[in-house]
Amino acid sequence: MDTAQTDLESEAPATPQEERSARHLRMLAQVADVHMEIIETIRAEAVEAPQPAVDYGQRIAVVTKSLRLTLLLEDKFANHRDERRKAAAKREAAQEDWHELRVKLAMMGAAYEVSEDAEEVDRREDEMQERLERPEVAELIEASRAEVAVAALCRRWGYPVRVKQWLEMADEAMEELGFLPPEDGEEDDPEDAPAPRSVAGRRPRPPDTG
Repeated sequence: MDTAQTDLESEAPATPQEERSARHLRMLAQVADVHMEIIETIRAEAVEAPQPAVDYGQRIAVVTKSLRLTLLLEDKFANHRDERRKAAAKREAAQEDWHELRVKLAMMGAAYEVSEDAEEVDRREDEMQERLERPEVAELIEASRAEVAVAALCRRWGYPVRVKQWLEMADEAMEELGFLPPEDGEEDDPEDAPAPRSVAGRRPRPPDTG
């Protein structure tokens, strides 16, 4: 994959979750600014025109406590966003390491999904396995992004071009097998993670979708 492709991927639009997190952080920053304005107003009144029987120290203490809670919440949101970004980057790196397996599982998943019975599943999977081992197909997979390779192979072999669905099925299978970290990043990696290797000669099975 070339540098231009990598640059385009790095400039991908934010996910809905990232957009919500960014919005929440902006809101919390605005709330913190309001707190600071209130504190400055109280300070100015205490210095320039103090009112009798008003405990300005207590007023500032109340606002300061609320401000502290706002800042803690802001830190929590920021840390959560950073953790999600790290988890997403880790998952993308694993997808890159296992690029060949991911594409092959996606295509096997497509063959499985469009089959109407067990006999057709076996026939299509045998056919797909043979096709995926062809040198020109291996070259296409190696030279292309997963989305591009899956779309091209679907068109070449007459499968529905449902790239997102086929890759999601592949990712689910790879996650279950321990090749991909979970999407939420909450689970630890296996102690002895397998090293990337060719899947030639292996018969990957798509996840059971019922």
